[in-house]
Amino acid sequence: MPESSKASVGSSGREDVSSRAAVRVQELKEMTWQDVERLDKENTVVMVACGPVEQHGPQIPLGTDLYIAEYVMNSCAEHLAEHGHTVVVAPTVSYVNALFSLPYPGSVSIRRKVVEEYLFDLLASFASDGFRNLVLTSQHVDPPWVRAADGVCERVNEEHGARAIHGFERFVMDLLEDPSQLGLPGLSTRGEAHAGAFETAPMLYIRKHLVREHLLKELPPQRIEFPEMKEAESFRELGNGLGYTGDLSRATKELGERIVEHYAERFKDLILRHVRGEDVYDLLRLGGF
Repeated sequence: MPESSKASVGSSGREDVSSRAAVRVQELKEMTWQDVERLDKENTVVMVACGPVEQHGPQIPLGTDLYIAEYVMNSCAEHLAEHGHTVVVAPTVSYVNALFSLPYPGSVSIRRKVVEEYLFDLLASFASDGFRNLVLTSQHVDPPWVRAADGVCERVNEEHGARAIHGFERFVMDLLEDPSQLGLPGLSTRGEAHAGAFETAPMLYIRKHLVREHLLKELPPQRIEFPEMKEAESFRELGNGLGYTGDLSRATKELGERIVEHYAERFKDLILRHVRGEDVYDLLRLGGF
C-alpha cells in the first residue's frame, strides 16, 4: 500500500477495522502446518497473486504486472477479512507464459503446458487440504495466459469440487474500452496496448521509486492498438521496439491511484460475492480469448 494510503488511516474506527482484518489475513509462508490445519476451511479464502516477469518498456520494471496484482490482491484480502472471512495469502507465482516479451533481456516466459500443470498442482494441493475458495489474482492481459489460468480453475473445480476463480484482466480491458469509468473527462486510451500510461501511472502510485520518471517526457508516443499486435511476433516488431505503447507523458500518480483503486474496488466486490456463493464467473471472463 502506498505511504499516502497508510497515512490516511487516521480515525480510531478505521484503525480498529484494519487491525481486526489483519488478524484474519495470514501469510502462508509464515504459518506452520498445524496453523493451517486449524483453519475453518469453508470460511477461509486462499489467494495467490500471479503474473510474469516481463519487459514493460524502459520506464517501468519487469515486475509491473506483479506489483499491480499484489496490490489488488491485498486490498481484496483486507475486504474479505473485514467481512468475516479468514484469508491465507500464498507466495506469489512470479513466472508464467509471456512469450511476446521474451526477446527482451530479463523477460521470462514459461511454456504454457508447464504453467498449466504447475498451477493445477498448486491449486489442487489447497483443494486437497479442504479449501474450496481459491483466488488467482492477475492483471496480465495475454490471451495464452488468460486461457491457461481459466482452464486450470475449471479443471480444479471439476476434479476437486473447489470454487477457484481467476484474475481481473477483464477490468483492465473494460477500462481501456471505456475510460469514462474513472470520471476524468477527456481521458483517452487510444494505443494503450502495453506498458503505456495505464500501467506506468499505477506504478507511480504503488512503487514510484521504481519508475524512470525522466523518460516519461522523453519517450515519444506510440499509439499501437491490439489488432497490430496480432501481426507481430513480439514487441520488438512494434513501433520503436522499446516495448511500450501509448503516450507516457499522461502518466501521473493521481491517474495511477484512480486506475488501481478502480480495479481493487471492482475485484474485491466480485470476490466477496463469489465467496458468498454467487456465480460471478461470467463477470470476470474475457470474451474472445
